[in-house]
Amino acid sequence: MARAVLGSVDAPVGLTPKELVWRKNKARLYRYVRSEPATHRTPIFLVLPLINRAYILDLRPGASFVEFLLGEGFDVFLIDWGTPGDEDQALDVTTLVTRYLPRAAKAIQRATGTDQMTVLGYCIGGTLAACFAALHPEVTRNLVLLTAPLDFADAGQFGRMTARPVFPVERLTDTFPTIPARVPDIGTKLLNPLANYVGTYRQLWDKLGQPTFDVGAWQAMYRWVNDSVPFAGAAFRQWIVEFYQENRLARDMLDMDGRPVRLADIRCPVLNIAASRDQIAPRPTTSIVIDRVSSADASEILIDGGHVGIVVGRTASQNLWPRVGVWLSQHD
Repeated sequence: MARAVLGSVDAPVGLTPKELVWRKNKARLYRYVRSEPATHRTPIFLVLPLINRAYILDLRPGASFVEFLLGEGFDVFLIDWGTPGDEDQALDVTTLVTRYLPRAAKAIQRATGTDQMTVLGYCIGGTLAACFAALHPEVTRNLVLLTAPLDFADAGQFGRMTARPVFPVERLTDTFPTIPARVPDIGTKLLNPLANYVGTYRQLWDKLGQPTFDVGAWQAMYRWVNDSVPFAGAAFRQWIVEFYQENRLARDMLDMDGRPVRLADIRCPVLNIAASRDQIAPRPTTSIVIDRVSSADASEILIDGGHVGIVVGRTASQNLWPRVGVWLSQHD
């Protein structure tokens, strides 16, 4: 068992070939390489979370959402936020939404010669994607939200852990210019500590004796789960205060660079994907979008499973990816 755990550090991940097409500070925009021209006209812009490594959507061959999208004939771009350092202390969510994402979108327009794109955001990246779509309807042809929290009035255990009376966000950001990766990582694992700290290894022990157990797949996921990213101080403070504690987006009180960010300003086709047993983005946080956007075409896919499992779990290629592929093809 020790060999399986220790070997996860070198587990091959993110193997789909890609090219760098734009960069700003630590952020990198990649275009995945296609052996043949795309058969769909609308490129897909993948917006990833701030606290996780971007290779989650390209975990390993056969367990890669990116690989699936390429196989369906799409032109796929992904923004990797990189690893912020103490010099990025003042980098906030507003800057990422109003300066980074629009410039990345322009790079996609230059690379493809198209004016619009499908913006697909995962987890926190989905929240950023929704804000971007509200501010830039001229760029967003479609919006796909993948386990994206938008309403924090009932944010489950995370909401209780980050509540104003109990969570010292100002003390943390005053002490750490960049919030260490361990802080959000511990918070996530404490949502189900027995399963995350003990159950993981108990299940590994049981599976190692099974001849069909794919150790490489386990190692790739284990590497990602334990490979968190630091959180720039200003972005962390804004995320906790304005989104979790004050719930500004859902209450139509969020402003970015003097512009109101309103879900009602989203008028493009919207697909909301949620997980039934999501502890990170529980159902109350993901369920409002269909009723709040102004889109005439807004639908939802509810998958039985957890926050990560529905995206890259063993059944993702049967339960989720084909349904997303059909929707994307219909909205090309």
